[in-house]
Amino acid sequence: MRTTTLIGPLALLLSVASGAAHASSDDAWAAFDQDVTRACIAASGIQQARPSTIVGFDDRVGVVAMLVEDRTRGSSTAKLCLYDKKSKQAYVDQADAWSAPPQPRPAK
Repeated sequence: MRTTTLIGPLALLLSVASGAAHASSDDAWAAFDQDVTRACIAASGIQQARPSTIVGFDDRVGVVAMLVEDRTRGSSTAKLCLYDKKSKQAYVDQADAWSAPPQPRPAK
């Protein structure tokens, strides 16, 4: 009888723990990507901004990166943005010699 008593709570504990390990939904990732893009464009100060895809790092690092380039004809302005996932703050610095492919346009 003792094993039956332990199996119920153990099964409940495992089901709760496994629920916490599920990956975020596609909608949550899309919202995160949008938050990062908005924050990085705002921090860059570039009016005709072309954001790159987001470069993710291991969660232990706590940041993601993005290159924000100026689409204005003849401009070579680019800024590297680091987005702190915990504070939700974007930090930028000059990266004029860098380039990256732009984010894919959303399907219509």
